[in-house]
Amino acid sequence: MKVSADVLVEESEDTILLRIQGDDIGIIIGRRGETLDALQYLTSLVVNKSKQGYKRLVIDIENYRQKREETLVKLANRLADRVIKYKKDITLEPMNPYERRVIHSSLQNHKYVETYSVGEEPNRKVIIALK
Repeated sequence: MKVSADVLVEESEDTILLRIQGDDIGIIIGRRGETLDALQYLTSLVVNKSKQGYKRLVIDIENYRQKREETLVKLANRLADRVIKYKKDITLEPMNPYERRVIHSSLQNHKYVETYSVGEEPNRKVIIALK
């Protein structure tokens, strides 16, 4: 990919975290993290190929995952307010399982709305609805 970057590795008992930092490494993230997710998946397959136990692998580039999670939580709360105001369900665009989980967990204790997923991968969507 012709990218120069530094990789910091943090390993615990059940997780390996690769933090990647460098200049112009947005190409590794890709559109909405799709390239990053694919790279993480393939790397996880290699890491866990010959091991007895499974280790969860997470690749994060320039804190992209944390920033994306914050964005999704804000989106979920904003859309929950809209559902309450207009009393109409809102269907979000298709998301990967991690992003759907962030939406569900951010609204799971909400007093007035609930969330559920519909559709088949890779077009599975979250719906925010009144309780």
